[in-house]
Amino acid sequence: MGQSLPGSSKSSSVDGQRPTSTQIGFFELLESGSDALLKLFERGQQAPTVEDPKWNSLESPRHTTMTFLEAMHHVALGRDGALDRATKTFGDVDPEDARQTAEDLLHVFDRLPEMSSGSIPGPDIVNQTGIRRLELFPRGIQHDWIYRALDGSPEGSITLVSAEDGAWYFDRSTLEGASELLASVKKIPPRERIARRGNLLKTVLEPTLEQTTAGDWAFFVGVSLAGLAIAWGVAWILHRFKSWRHDNGWLMPLLNGAVVSAWILIVTIAIAIGSARLHFHPTLADMRNALIQAAVVLAAICLAVSLIEMACLGFRRTFYSDDDPYARMMSVMVRRAVRIISGVVIAIFLIQNVFHWNVTALLGGFAIIALALSLAAQDAVKNLFGAFTVFSTRPFMTGDWVRFDGELGTIDDVGLQATKIRLLSGELYSVPNMKFIDSPVENLSERNYLRRVMDVAITYDTPVEKVREGIEIIGEILSSEEVTRDGEGDLEGHPPRVWFDKFGSHYLNLRADYWYMMETDHGDIQRDTERGWFSYLDHATRVNQMVLERFNDAGIDFAFPTQTLYLANDPDRKLKVERAERQEPVS
Repeated sequence: MGQSLPGSSKSSSVDGQRPTSTQIGFFELLESGSDALLKLFERGQQAPTVEDPKWNSLESPRHTTMTFLEAMHHVALGRDGALDRATKTFGDVDPEDARQTAEDLLHVFDRLPEMSSGSIPGPDIVNQTGIRRLELFPRGIQHDWIYRALDGSPEGSITLVSAEDGAWYFDRSTLEGASELLASVKKIPPRERIARRGNLLKTVLEPTLEQTTAGDWAFFVGVSLAGLAIAWGVAWILHRFKSWRHDNGWLMPLLNGAVVSAWILIVTIAIAIGSARLHFHPTLADMRNALIQAAVVLAAICLAVSLIEMACLGFRRTFYSDDDPYARMMSVMVRRAVRIISGVVIAIFLIQNVFHWNVTALLGGFAIIALALSLAAQDAVKNLFGAFTVFSTRPFMTGDWVRFDGELGTIDDVGLQATKIRLLSGELYSVPNMKFIDSPVENLSERNYLRRVMDVAITYDTPVEKVREGIEIIGEILSSEEVTRDGEGDLEGHPPRVWFDKFGSHYLNLRADYWYMMETDHGDIQRDTERGWFSYLDHATRVNQMVLERFNDAGIDFAFPTQTLYLANDPDRKLKVERAERQEPVS
């Protein structure tokens, strides 16, 4: 075929060059599907089809022209069954040249204003005027604009003549000069044929539904199911191999990626083989090829991501200890960033190769939307910056105990947008990373010790001797070998202190300060030991029990909120009541 059919959604540029492709665009196909769906709910005259055309006569210039245009409209949409009806308007023409001539002539019509049947002479006018020849172009239309657009006159014309039997045909000079006429008007951009709307989806699907046999469909389904079965079997074998390795070795990321990549490749190959016998419209064929390419690229990227993750894991285990929380957290961050970048690469590939969108033009066309999104994404950017701040300043690691915004819990995960804290009550508390930039966070896992302030309240009627004894008892307990050993106490560097520090509202307060150390010999922090908040509570329980036992033995009473009432007949606290003498009034 010498020249492609017109009707692409891609319009020619102002220099008049013809479209380079007649492929139906994704958006155009989607719009056609929407139009076809709406037509299900519309009432009205059905659009003419190949089998039931609206125009199929040669009795006048109007009928011949409209018959040709309607038939070539179907041909342009891939319905070659209408080609014979289009070429019968040529009369006696060599079939080998008829198609090319029809396409050239249609290209010329596409560069003219839309032909209205009422503007072309019909049978009545032919009978009244007795015309036998009609020059449809350029004289038959308003043609001043043509000369201005071409900077001259077109090379040729479109003329219809009446035969002896009364039928009207395109004359010999029109058919023989169609290619030269087209070349002379190429500077005029072809117009889009509106009639294509709503019919594209049907046109694209027709070859597949009508020309594909039941055997071809059975072959497609069978090969596809076989591919799924093989892919499932390969995935099962790889999962079994993973389960045989009980350690979380550096091969695990590679095996995970191999499972996904193998599954995608096997299924893609099966579908490609099975669909080879299906008949596709060129648009669907191109989409099929592009989707196969996209699947192969996706499998390759999944495998590449797995190799990068394996390299990150191997690097971490080579240069850092498995117990290093910062190395583990950094490894997770790098792997997530690699996945995001891979997702962007896949998206760009699909946009350019499957949907055939110009990414640069797409971004330029959505400049205003991009500006709005950039304003709306300020918090997302701040959160991303907060994540890098967390990784650079290391205020906490995964698994650390922290107190933030009044909440206490462990760091469950540090993401690119939010950090998740598992609270003591069990809830998962998500904090945007930007809050860690200017808000304080307490990392309890960084502490070397816990200083406990223990208040022991005794009653007000406790004698001074018992107060002194209580201070001595508490000091002995906190300095005992049992408490010192359990609390990793440092009696030289951090000796316990006990004071009678205040008179309360209903009690005398004995205050004791002492330290629960994480590791005395090495000065380790809580993160690096098995000790923590719960072991500290166990230690505090042991100390409290010892204090309670010793105070009960010594007869020292613990205070609690009380009120003192004085009775009139109490022999220990007698009430003294004075009565004022009554004075007689002076007369």
